[in-house]
Amino acid sequence: MRNTRLFSRLLLGLASMLVVILSCASSFAQTDWSKNVLDLIEKSKFAEATAELDKLTDLSPEEQLQKDWYIELMRRIRIEFRYDEAEIKRQLADDGYDNSDEAMRRWEEARSLEMRLIDGKRCYFKNAVDNLWRLDPELRAKHVESALDKKSREARLQNCAEIAAQSDTLGKLSKGRKNVFTCVATIPANTIPEGETIRYWAPFPRESCPRQQNVKLLAADGDVWKLSPETDLQRTLYMEKKAVKDQDTVFKFSFETTSYAQYFDQDALIAAVKPYDKDSEIYKTYTAEYLPHMIKTDAMTKWAKEIVGDETNPVKMVSLLFDKIDATYPWASSNEYGTMPCIPEYVIREGHGDCGMLTLLLVSACRSVGIPAKWQSGWTMRANSSVCGMHDWGEVYYEGVGWVPIDMSYGLMKSDDPIVRNFYKSSFDQYRLVINDSIGRPFFIPKKFFRSEPVDLQKGEIEWDGGNLYFDKWSFVMTCETE
Repeated sequence: MRNTRLFSRLLLGLASMLVVILSCASSFAQTDWSKNVLDLIEKSKFAEATAELDKLTDLSPEEQLQKDWYIELMRRIRIEFRYDEAEIKRQLADDGYDNSDEAMRRWEEARSLEMRLIDGKRCYFKNAVDNLWRLDPELRAKHVESALDKKSREARLQNCAEIAAQSDTLGKLSKGRKNVFTCVATIPANTIPEGETIRYWAPFPRESCPRQQNVKLLAADGDVWKLSPETDLQRTLYMEKKAVKDQDTVFKFSFETTSYAQYFDQDALIAAVKPYDKDSEIYKTYTAEYLPHMIKTDAMTKWAKEIVGDETNPVKMVSLLFDKIDATYPWASSNEYGTMPCIPEYVIREGHGDCGMLTLLLVSACRSVGIPAKWQSGWTMRANSSVCGMHDWGEVYYEGVGWVPIDMSYGLMKSDDPIVRNFYKSSFDQYRLVINDSIGRPFFIPKKFFRSEPVDLQKGEIEWDGGNLYFDKWSFVMTCETE
């Protein structure tokens, strides 16, 4: 039964995903051959799937596109699960783990050491060893926090307490900081033939919430460039350059923002929230399914309703969902979202997820019980550092209050103070850069080829007339200075 449900979601997910990947209005038909190929891919029988695809001739343009995507999907999965057993044994030994066959089989069976048996060969996830202590309960209990992690955690606890102390309990902004971001995307020399045009859709911030203001483009060095409208939910700075022989192609751009912390006290929210206007556009839009990753399946609705029980106050309902996800699904790095047909189902099946995956599970659960919720993502900054990191989070809409931030992967803080412990259920720090207010949105200048990341947009997308340039072919660095 599980395989049947997963297979149906694979079909629906891939069809919906391709609308985004190609920015077109069509989706795949569920043909007999596509069902067969998808089933083989799900079973990791890539050689058989490839053989079936090789038999196909005289295809319609849509079917050819479908065929090309399945070939690309298998290629991307192989990139994610890139290590053989010998390499993983070496990594385990280097990190001080038991690398015996017995230990590895035990961890594989428990899904703590992430592996796919592709064509009968063990292929391990690129971050399998890094994730091991996070996914194995025994190792997690023994894990010793590094001095750097401890210092970072303590600084965050203090910052959360300060934000709450400066607030009016219902969203007063504080700790404003002006940020100047510099971004560099680099395509190595001779990756693209000389003279060919390289097209880059770079991530660019939105000014869609009080926490982010004064967004301004400072510089863009494309031969051609154009900024998408502020209304785009996944906003981009489009640039073009010509490839030059023996020279790296470098796209560099910079922009500034002012970011703020925002605190909403849980008790104040509970008292302030009003019954939803179910005829409003906000309610209808943000309680609807947005396939394939914001779902309201029978299984998801049942799961969410079991957690919230008879509770009717939406703030308390969200708190219950937050606590359940935090206690059940640890954070762990994941494979690229483009290889997953339905992210919330993946989290529940595999028992873990990264920031975006946990957010999509929370958003799906909220929508399934009639609470408007949305995705938000971009980058995080650090105090006294130019380092930035990709991150995803969300927002929940409470009638009578408005949109309230929530960070599922930061989870409950390790603090005896309930205000600090529950901070990220309804509050945010000042170290955020908002790029996206939704997932999987078409670009204002359409892309011709498959997107590398059909869900999120944090590094951007690159292509040329010869096809898409996947993430393994170029690099992206973002730094931030505070004025």
